[in-house]
Amino acid sequence: MKTLAFSANLTILLLVLTLSASAQTMKGPEQVVKETVDTMVNAIQQNRDAYKADEQALYDMLDQTLIPAIHMSRMADQILGKTYARSSSKEKKAEFADVFKDFIVTTYASGLLSATGKEKVNYKPVKLKPGQDIVKIEAELVSASGEAYPISLYMSNRKDTRWRAFNIEVAGVNFVRNYRSTFQPVLDKKGIDGLIADLRKKTS
Repeated sequence: MKTLAFSANLTILLLVLTLSASAQTMKGPEQVVKETVDTMVNAIQQNRDAYKADEQALYDMLDQTLIPAIHMSRMADQILGKTYARSSSKEKKAEFADVFKDFIVTTYASGLLSATGKEKVNYKPVKLKPGQDIVKIEAELVSASGEAYPISLYMSNRKDTRWRAFNIEVAGVNFVRNYRSTFQPVLDKKGIDGLIADLRKKTS
């Protein structure tokens, strides 16, 4: 019995130490955003011609840099809305999240190539309270011509190993709310399977 109790205590101790180490090494939300943006910008500046010639290479870069910083399953659930998120199976929601990921990558990828490299992103200071697991990152995108656009990133590390974005607002346009209203008629008419099929067509 003593041996069993010792093993259990040792397991718990190791678990606590592991979680503590993870918490200490976890990058802050503003660091995740800045590193993601910097990595994408640098990749585009260095490989612009290659990406124009090979769109798949651009998609692969975004899969490796942008997508890991997005909580895709959480975003997908919000876009589906409570009714469809609750009534759909885990497998079906995972399928939708995967298809939606491909959809936004292919939709916005080419637009990134129009960046000149002279754009700037100014970030507002972020103050996290102890135990806070949701934060709003506010920034301002300044175009090459000097026009400024406010950006708000909603991020969380709840039940996660890193901070990820689950929604974004650009110049007052809410990403999740916009796609939810866009997809709602399709969901009501065709269901989640119909929406997935439509997105696959658009992606291909």
